[in-house]
Amino acid sequence: MAKRGRGRPNGSLNKKTLEKLDKSSNGIKEEDISLGETQKTVLKGPDMEEAHDIIDEVIKKESKPKRTVKDLPRNPSVVEILGLVEETSGKQAKVDILKQFIERQDVKYALKAAFDPRVVFTLPEGLPDGFVIGDPDTPDGAMDMAPERFIRVFKRMQYWVEGGSAQTSQPKREEIYLNTLRSLEKSEAEFLIAIKDKTMPFKSVTKEICELAALDLSPK
Repeated sequence: MAKRGRGRPNGSLNKKTLEKLDKSSNGIKEEDISLGETQKTVLKGPDMEEAHDIIDEVIKKESKPKRTVKDLPRNPSVVEILGLVEETSGKQAKVDILKQFIERQDVKYALKAAFDPRVVFTLPEGLPDGFVIGDPDTPDGAMDMAPERFIRVFKRMQYWVEGGSAQTSQPKREEIYLNTLRSLEKSEAEFLIAIKDKTMPFKSVTKEICELAALDLSPK
C-alpha cells in the first residue's frame, strides 16, 4: 500500500488556486478567486508594523536594568524589600536578597505571621463597612510621609495573636488594629491585612524561600 503524504499545511494554497493566481496578470482579478480567511492572511503576509511593535517591546524589557538591594531606599519598608524579592528572577537570587534583611525584626514578624502556623491571629475576618485603609493624606508609595510605618508598629501584633505578650480586651484589640490600618501608608496597610489572613501578596515569596534564608517557620 502506498504511503500517504502529510497533506498541505493549514492555510496553504491548492494547485487550482495557484493556477488562477498565475493567470491574474491576464485579466483575472483577485476578488474573482475564492479564498478562505487563512489563505488570505497567508497571501497578505505579516503585519510589519505589529511585528516591529513586538520587537520593540521585547528589546525594552530586555534592556530594562534589573534592580538590586542598592536601589532600595536607605531604610526600606518590608513591602519594598519583598517587592524586590518578587521581581528578582531565580530562587537563589531571591534567597540572597532576603538574607540581607532577615535580622530585621519587622521582616521576621511579617514573614512569621504569614507562614508560621504557630502564629494565630485573634482578629475577626474582614473590615467594617465603609472602612478606609491607609493614611488619606499620604500619597501612594510615600512611606516616609505617613504618620506610621510598619517598621514602627509591627510589635503591635503582640496584641493580635494568641499568647502574645501584650494582652487586652477583644474590643480594645480590634480598635488598635483598625487605628493601625488607618495610619499606615496604603500598601503597608494592605500588606498587614494580607499577613493577618495568613496570605502572602508577593506570590514568589514562599515559605521555602524564607526557610532557605534561615528563617524558622516550622513547628518543632
